[in-house]
Amino acid sequence: MGKPTGGISTLKKQTKRYKNMKRILPAYPLFVKDPYFSFWSNGEELNGSDVMFWTGVKKTVVGVLTVDGEELVFLGNVENAKKLPQTKLSVTAYTTDYQFENDKVALGVRFVSPLPLDDKQLLSCPVCYMQYEIVKKVPCETKISLAFNGDVCYNVDGIAEGETRGEVHALNGELLYKTNALADKKLRGKVFKLDGFETAWFGLKRQMPLSHAYDKCQADWGYWYLAGERGYVGEKPYETVCAKGDSEMWIKAENESLSGNILVGFDDIVSIAYFGEWLQGYYFKDGKTIMDALGETWNNIPSIDKKLAQEDEKLCKAATKYGNGYRDVLYASLRQSIAGHKLVENKKGELLWLSKECWSNGCIGTVDVSYPSIPLYLLADTEYVKGMMYPIFTFARMPVWEYDFAPHDVGTYPVCGGQAYGLKWDKDLDDTFAQNHPDSYKYPVGSDEYLYHLQMPVEECANMIIMAYACYYYDHDERLIRENYDLLEKWVKYLVKYGLKPENQLCTDDFAGHLANNINLAIKAIVGIASFAEINKVMNKDGESYRKIAEDYAAQIEAFGAKFSHLPLTWESDDATYSLKYNLAFDKILGLNVFQKETLQREVDCYLARMNEYGTPLDTRKEYTKSDWLTWVASLTDDVETRKIFTEKLDYFLKNAPERLAFCDWYETKSGMHHEFTNRTVQGGCFILLM
Repeated sequence: MGKPTGGISTLKKQTKRYKNMKRILPAYPLFVKDPYFSFWSNGEELNGSDVMFWTGVKKTVVGVLTVDGEELVFLGNVENAKKLPQTKLSVTAYTTDYQFENDKVALGVRFVSPLPLDDKQLLSCPVCYMQYEIVKKVPCETKISLAFNGDVCYNVDGIAEGETRGEVHALNGELLYKTNALADKKLRGKVFKLDGFETAWFGLKRQMPLSHAYDKCQADWGYWYLAGERGYVGEKPYETVCAKGDSEMWIKAENESLSGNILVGFDDIVSIAYFGEWLQGYYFKDGKTIMDALGETWNNIPSIDKKLAQEDEKLCKAATKYGNGYRDVLYASLRQSIAGHKLVENKKGELLWLSKECWSNGCIGTVDVSYPSIPLYLLADTEYVKGMMYPIFTFARMPVWEYDFAPHDVGTYPVCGGQAYGLKWDKDLDDTFAQNHPDSYKYPVGSDEYLYHLQMPVEECANMIIMAYACYYYDHDERLIRENYDLLEKWVKYLVKYGLKPENQLCTDDFAGHLANNINLAIKAIVGIASFAEINKVMNKDGESYRKIAEDYAAQIEAFGAKFSHLPLTWESDDATYSLKYNLAFDKILGLNVFQKETLQREVDCYLARMNEYGTPLDTRKEYTKSDWLTWVASLTDDVETRKIFTEKLDYFLKNAPERLAFCDWYETKSGMHHEFTNRTVQGGCFILLM
C-alpha cells in the first residue's frame, strides 16, 4: 500500500490512547470530488460522529473491521454497535487519517480525495478511496468493509420500498449476480467470491439526470459504486450492525488483505447542461466509463499517493512561515474549494470550471464567487480561472442580456441556462425543494427578464476585468483577452462612468444589503480600470488614459481618507465607520500600485484594532465577517507576524467555533455561529498569502 503522507505506516509504534481527539477542523472531508460527491464527518471520533453530505444531511455510511467474527465499527455513528477505539486523527491536503486500536489489532484508515490541480484527468476522475492497514497484535482473523445505505442515492427522505436497484460486477465485466430490488429472495445476502477486484453499485430505478437545480441538495440521479476484493448488494450487510429491515438496500465492499484500498465512485450520467449541450465530466469526455475510472484508480494508487504526498509537501513548505495554523486553514480550504466545482469541456473545446454557490442560492458560475476563489487557481493553473470566465462571456453575448455591464451568473447548478439571480418571476420561489426553470438564454431582445435592483453592475464588471488581466499576468497568454476585448472594453467604460461613487447597489457581500457610494466597491472599480490599462498595452492600444483615470480616482479616495485615521465605509461616512477594504489586494498583487502603501497600512491598523474573538467584522453595520476577506486584508501588509494575527484568528475559528459544518465563510466574530454559507468555493481565496 502506498503511504502518501505518513501516518498509517507508524501503526506499530502507536501505543498511547487518546480519549479526546484534538480538533483540527469543524468537519472533516472523507470522500469529496464535486458538489454531488461530497461526504464529511462532523466530529473528531469517526465512529462517534455522523457521516453527512455537505448540506448537513446525514447519510448512512458504515465502516466495519471484523475480528474473529466480531463486528467493530470504525466509521459511522451506529446506535448500539460495538466500536473500535480511536486513538488518533490527522489531516493533510488531500487526506483525512485515523488510527484505532484494541487488544487484538491496530487499524490505520486514510480517506483520500485525489484532487491535484496539475492533473485534470485525475482531478476529474470520479473516484475516491479508503486506504487501510491492519496490524495484528495476536493471531486473529480479520476483514474490513465499507457499506453505503440506499439513502446516499437520493436527496430527500421518502423513497418508497424497492426504489433502488443494484448489482455486483467483476472488473472484467463478468456479472456475478443481479437483483431487481431484491426480488429474488434466493440471492438475498449472498456473497459470490471471485479472485481480484469486484464492484457493487446501486442507484434509483427512476433516473432523471439534471432533474432539479437548486441550492441545498444532492443529485437524485446517478449510480454509486463501492469496489474492493469482494462486492455485496443486499438488505443486511452485517450480522450485528445496520440491520435496517427488508426495505433498505445496501452495497458493500469487503477486503481480507491486511492492507489495501476500498474505492468509492459516482457516475452522475450527465454533469452539466450548458446552453443546450449536455456535458459529461471532463474525465468521460473521450469515451471513458465509470469502470475505467475504477480500474485506473485501482491500478495506479501508488503513483497517485506519491503525487498527493508531493503536493502536500509543497503546500506545507509554502505555508511554513505562517505556522501550522495557516497550514490548517489551507487544509480546510483546498479540498472544499476544488470539490465545489465541476470540470467539463464544451464542444468548442473550452475547459469549463463551474462552481456551485453552495448554501447561498445554488447559482452556477457566479462571478463574485469566482473572484474571491482565484488565488488558489492562479497559483495552480490559469486555465481554471479562464474556465470560470468563458460561460460569463458566452452568456453576455446572448440577446436576452441587454445590459452594458457583466452578468452575475449563468444559471442554477447544474444548469447553465442564463442568469438566475434577479429573475423577475423567480422572486417567489422557495429554494428548499426540487425545481428547475426555463432557459432564459433562449429569450429574445426585449424580454425584460431581470430586476435591475438585484444586479451587481460595478462588482461584476470589475471582477471580470481583474480576473482577465490576472490570467495574463500569470501566464502571458493573450488569447482570452483578444477574444473578449469588446466586452472588457464595454465593461470598463461602465466602471469609468459609475465606479468612483457607485449607485445604491449590491456588491459581492449582498447579504449585507444595498449600499450607495461604497468605497470598497469604488476601490474594486479603480483596480478594474487600472487592470484594463494593462490589457490595452497587451492589445497595443492606449493604456495611459485609463491608467490616469485610475490614478485620479485613487487620489480622490485617498484625499478623502486623509481626513480620517482610515477609509470610512462610504463617501458620506466618517471614521466612526469602516469596512474591510479587501479589494486593495489585487492592486498590490498585480503590481498596479495605484494606491499608496501608507493607505494599505492604515487599513490594516484599523482592522487590528477592531478584532473580536474570531476576527474583524466585515464593516461597522454588523459583527459578522467573511473568512476569505480576512486573508485578503492580511495580504495588504508585508509583515509576516501581522499576517499571522489574521490567519491565527481563522485557525481559532476552525478549532473552536460551536458548529460542526464544512468551512463556513460567513460567520459571527463574537459567537462563531455561521450564517447560511458553508462548503463554498470562495475559500480558495485563503491561498492569497502564497501569492
